[in-house]
Amino acid sequence: MNFKFVYNAQIITMDEAIPKADSMVINQFGKIEAIGTEITLRNQFGSFSEEVNFKGKTIVPGLNDSHMHVWKIGHLRTYMLDVRGVKSIAEFQQMLFDFAEKNPTSKWILARGVNEMVLKEKRLPTKEDLDAIIADRPVFVIRTCAHIGIANSKAIEISNVNEATEVPFGGEIRKNQDGSLQGIFTERALGLIMNNIPQFTFEEYKNMILEAHNYLLSLGITSATDPAANEELLAAYIKLDEEGLLKVRMNVFPLRIPDGSDEIQVLPEKYESDFLQIKTVKFFSDGGLSSATAALNVPYKNTDGYKGVLRLDYDKFFQTAKEAVDSGFSVATHAIGHKAIDLTLKVYRELFKINNTLKHRIEHVGFLSDENIKDFKQMNMTAAMQPIFIYELANNFKNTLNDDLLEVVYPCKTVLDNGINLALSTDGPVVKEINPWVNMETAVTRKAMDGFVIGENQKITLRQALKAYTVGSAIADNLENIKGSLSKGKYADFIILDKNPFDLKDVSSVQTTETWVNGKLSYKRRE
Repeated sequence: MNFKFVYNAQIITMDEAIPKADSMVINQFGKIEAIGTEITLRNQFGSFSEEVNFKGKTIVPGLNDSHMHVWKIGHLRTYMLDVRGVKSIAEFQQMLFDFAEKNPTSKWILARGVNEMVLKEKRLPTKEDLDAIIADRPVFVIRTCAHIGIANSKAIEISNVNEATEVPFGGEIRKNQDGSLQGIFTERALGLIMNNIPQFTFEEYKNMILEAHNYLLSLGITSATDPAANEELLAAYIKLDEEGLLKVRMNVFPLRIPDGSDEIQVLPEKYESDFLQIKTVKFFSDGGLSSATAALNVPYKNTDGYKGVLRLDYDKFFQTAKEAVDSGFSVATHAIGHKAIDLTLKVYRELFKINNTLKHRIEHVGFLSDENIKDFKQMNMTAAMQPIFIYELANNFKNTLNDDLLEVVYPCKTVLDNGINLALSTDGPVVKEINPWVNMETAVTRKAMDGFVIGENQKITLRQALKAYTVGSAIADNLENIKGSLSKGKYADFIILDKNPFDLKDVSSVQTTETWVNGKLSYKRRE
């Protein structure tokens, strides 16, 4: 047989049945044939077609980011202006001007990443700020959370939006006191502008996805979930898979209710291959926490009782989700605030009565009540969470949430203590930092960039964090039988680290030196 032998390594298998291993045998199909000690495996197999000596380096399973917008990460690395981290509106305007000058043929100027809490002015830009820089072409700027967007006058004009435009349910068109438009759109109202941006071609999607894949491999990410796909993006993923071009294993969620209209997106056929699965549909039940649009049961600080935006009503949510469940799809729902999680679980309880074999999940999970916990456990659900939000968006939370909520926001420990499956992720490019080890360090310390600790009692251990990035995310994908840990019969997807994370006090500096997918080297860091 054509066996590859990987030996002389510190293998952290994440398989409790294999506490210690230093060698693996990989078959011609890219799966693990055996794992254990070098002496045992040499005695068992005799000779190999290829041997790789890792000279005592640390190996862990390939990391699986359970919620990141892969194509959008690629978009920011190709055709879109990245303004994450910009410190003032003047700096933002200069970057926008320079980008437009360098892209004279672009029909729309698109940017993403502005965050008013780190701007000197402590406010979002408005259409007037955009008009002052670019008036002859449409401009649309997405806030870092992707739940708020700002359009210039040209974009508003092209979209046929005015002061009398009806606001879609679950969205906002923000206006000045005199009734004039600020150019700021939130949640489902984003579609009023975004639906007029020209569709990407397959080649553009291809460039964005493959650029993102190269970047993810450099971070040790061998699997990822892209949690919001329209029909064109789904078609692009399928074509790339059929052409054998996908480099990272993808779990892609088709949207059911796009922004900006009440039209339901057509339910696709289920799809599954070694590198692509489309078996879960996606809903949004509320907004974002950093943008203060998540649907809470208490008011946000410094507001007149504002509690966020609920984007779905029960009847439409249930009927649309039921159609998917009847066709064998699981359901994933963006739900952060209390009201959104309550609504989502109310729908899920009815779906569970229809088919109790499907595993559903909730994305983000800002807060959990005791009743919520019971539902998660009874329905064997996954919580896909992002501790990295605490690291990068702490100032937003401190300015919008009361102290009681800060103590329990993104309750990773509560999830694990109650036997609920935890899958970790970054939601990139909502945050700029998508390095899994920075995310895991945040899960362990709950520290923001400035050292401020949010939710001290929700700290988890490094082993728990790594398990949530490997086994937990595989369970979330319903693929724990073939990935997530290094054991016989699973994909030989693993990464080589520059240091053993369990020897460190701070794992944020850990780097991937090599990434292997299907038993083949896919990335090697330059020395």
